[in-house]
Amino acid sequence: MRAAPGRKHDGEEEPARARLVAALVGNPNAGKTTIFNALTGMRQKVGNYPGVTVDKRVGQVRTEGGAAIDLIDLPGTYSLVTLSLDEQVVSDVLHGALAKERRPEALIAVVDASNLARNLFLVSQLLDLRLPMVVALNMVDVAEAHGRPVDASALESALGCPVVAVVGHRRERVRGLGERLVGAPVPPAIVHPVAEPMASEERRLARAIADVDGLDEVQSRIVARRLLTAEPGRDLARLRDGHRAEIEAARARLESTGLDPAQEDIEARYRWIDEVVARAVREPEAHAPGRRTTTERIDAILMHRVLGLLVFVGIMTGLFACVFWVAKPMQDGVKDGAAWLGAQLAARMSDGPIKALVVDGVFAGVGAVLVFVPQIALLFLCLAALEDSGYLARAAFLMDKLLSRVGLHGKSFIPLLSSFACAIPGILAARTIDGRRDRLATILVAPFMSCSARLPVYALLVPACLPGSSALTQALVLFGLYALGILAAVVTSLVLKGRLARGDRSAFILELPSYKRPQALQVLFQVWTNTRAFVTRAGTTIFALSVVLWALLYYPRLPSEEAARFHDDRARSAAQIEHSVAGRLGHALEPAVRPLGYDWKMGVGLVSAFAAREVFVSTLGITYSVGAASDDTRDLAKAMRQERRPDGTHVWTPLVAVSLMIWFVLAMQCMSTMAVVRRETGGWRWPLAQLLFMNGSAYVVCLAIYQIGRRWLGG
Repeated sequence: MRAAPGRKHDGEEEPARARLVAALVGNPNAGKTTIFNALTGMRQKVGNYPGVTVDKRVGQVRTEGGAAIDLIDLPGTYSLVTLSLDEQVVSDVLHGALAKERRPEALIAVVDASNLARNLFLVSQLLDLRLPMVVALNMVDVAEAHGRPVDASALESALGCPVVAVVGHRRERVRGLGERLVGAPVPPAIVHPVAEPMASEERRLARAIADVDGLDEVQSRIVARRLLTAEPGRDLARLRDGHRAEIEAARARLESTGLDPAQEDIEARYRWIDEVVARAVREPEAHAPGRRTTTERIDAILMHRVLGLLVFVGIMTGLFACVFWVAKPMQDGVKDGAAWLGAQLAARMSDGPIKALVVDGVFAGVGAVLVFVPQIALLFLCLAALEDSGYLARAAFLMDKLLSRVGLHGKSFIPLLSSFACAIPGILAARTIDGRRDRLATILVAPFMSCSARLPVYALLVPACLPGSSALTQALVLFGLYALGILAAVVTSLVLKGRLARGDRSAFILELPSYKRPQALQVLFQVWTNTRAFVTRAGTTIFALSVVLWALLYYPRLPSEEAARFHDDRARSAAQIEHSVAGRLGHALEPAVRPLGYDWKMGVGLVSAFAAREVFVSTLGITYSVGAASDDTRDLAKAMRQERRPDGTHVWTPLVAVSLMIWFVLAMQCMSTMAVVRRETGGWRWPLAQLLFMNGSAYVVCLAIYQIGRRWLGG
């Protein structure tokens, strides 16, 4: 990694190489992100590692002594023996094997004091890297509350590296980590004793490595152990042919003795861990019979198979209400504010393409980006609070059994639920899912959830084309549309279950952290970071596509002599849309959509709806010369019912309405969603595949419905 240039105290730039590059490493739920935020504050940059979609967060740390540190926040991992994509990135960065990334020169290992033994397994592997290291002993307050306080001095003596006891969520002693990291020593190497057959093979391989690579005895033993126990194919591919032959021969000999090198190494490390824990942890006195911790008492309700589900439904309902209803007034305010600013500016401009670009392109594009900000901010506020409290892990556990049957993860529930309000915050919420395969499956099925943008379309089509139907009938139709979206997501997930790379499927190994009160600063910082990332990265794509869509609707202009024939602005606007590139696309699409029951006006509506599904209604209002039809659709509904084909038959029939509503349920009709999918998957491959699959499925289903219905029901 090329470190960003820093600045000296006198304002002069200091060389990038003068900065210390350090990595922050730790188990999931050890408080690593909290410590990273406390150390770096607002001095953070978020990107992707080259060639992968794993987030790379780098923050700038300035110690009181003036030292400059580039701190890399690595994904949480339990081991450097890799299974998931996130774990592979951690291993590659720490071993300097990731292209164009500078290897860290020092480490901060975040350790949960209340789960010391489990956390020390990763620390034992970090010690093998022979890098200067400081251990951040986090959650010492929780360990003391559990009656198992950790002696930081004893732990420092056992590990051979500085240990700083911190309380991350209160930022106690966190700043001291940077001071201790500068000039920290390289911890002494530890070669954990193993069974003699493996030790013999390890020594033989170590001699071969030392002869070729010039490593000392201890270093060569550590490398030999890693090569004997690492997953074949990842580390072996980087070795010379001679090393590969030695390793394969050693593995074969060990297999003949019945020894598993990886298991031997794990057992050896845990024997060492037991010794360290015995020295550093004061064991509690025996609890009184039946006495339970606060976490256990709360879990007795929240993890109950009946009460737990009821509480879960209540919490998720509250989250859904927050994202959907609470955000609605704020969204309207943002949208109206952008429109008002555009109108104020337009009032000072003369008519023409520049004015149209500013009002209908730039400000409409800005509104298309900012209108999602309240939903996204509220979603991340709820998720950060639930995660910081310790409840999010319980919710994932409760839902995993059900969702795993259709190929999804327990943590997929919240993103899918959020997608009923809008797929964009739902897709962003999929970041809480650990494995790439599970995260990708959730992202691909989230748009099937009927978002709020579909409601204006349903509200127009259901009563307009089912005249005289009762409120109950209309409600049942609306419920059926939502149910169809869920069914489509289930079917798609089952298809993906057998298609996505099985190696990326993450095992559902979940730690249930202790409950604690969410920290306001930490929660707000998470909301700020994630919302800013959406606006600055996905928002730019949405804005650009909005301007492109405006151009398609604006050009070419209707000839002045033809425009002069229209005395009504709405009729002139309808003629302009038909004459534009978008209108011509609608006519060009008509042969393709006619088998579905649609005409060119519906085709124009489908093109414009790619900006946002609800735009379909206002576009139809213009093409039918009844205005934007955003608030009152009665005139538009009347015009639709009166529309006739050249042969005198009705254009809008119940069958056409059903076909069109199912199209909106199944099809990808949102460029903003595609932009976010591109951002979250790291390229256009998956959003384009999603577009083809969803729209192809919608076409096939709508074609079958219309053609079969016309044959059996007469149109």
